[in-house]
Amino acid sequence: MNRQQVLAKVATDQRTDKEREVLDVATEYFLAHGFTGTSISAMARDAGISKESIYRYFSSKKELFEAVIERELHAYQEKLHSLDIEFDSIPLDIALTKTAESILEVVTTDRTLGLRRLIFQESRHSPEIGQYYYEIGPREAYRNLEHIFEFHKDEFTLGPEKLANYFVAMVLHHAMLIRQCGVAGPLSKAKASELAVEATSDFVEAFTR
Repeated sequence: MNRQQVLAKVATDQRTDKEREVLDVATEYFLAHGFTGTSISAMARDAGISKESIYRYFSSKKELFEAVIERELHAYQEKLHSLDIEFDSIPLDIALTKTAESILEVVTTDRTLGLRRLIFQESRHSPEIGQYYYEIGPREAYRNLEHIFEFHKDEFTLGPEKLANYFVAMVLHHAMLIRQCGVAGPLSKAKASELAVEATSDFVEAFTR
């Protein structure tokens, strides 16, 4: 099974029980030991599964790591895609608030922060891993926002790409800073909603005609 087939199978949630078991084990192992510190042999031994079981589905540690990234972001992608379908039928502020809530709820969790640290660390040695994460994660969020701003382009003076960049910065910069510095704990759903409403309100006031 090649990489595209593996990732397509992960993304469409057609995994076997054994594949899910391997991904569960691999996710926790990567988060605990980092990419470089993870050994397939040690992972298999500690989890009580055979190394052959891992290599039956994933031909290398890198392919397994990419599948872990894909699975972790799949639920987030589904949220964004559902918003993309309905954005043309709801007001601008609601579309932006819903998108901001989804971003905040996913990106500021302990699990996502740990995964991002792992990806950024490994990207220094293997840039393609960072590029892959960017395309299936952050870039998806930007594309979704660009679609929203394109639909409402008559309300703005700036183009969709710039607007998407500025909106994400307003939503995430401070929330991520205080999480990464250990100043604040994970956001509750109510707090994420509050921050999303505030950022959307400020953004619309600042950037609409």
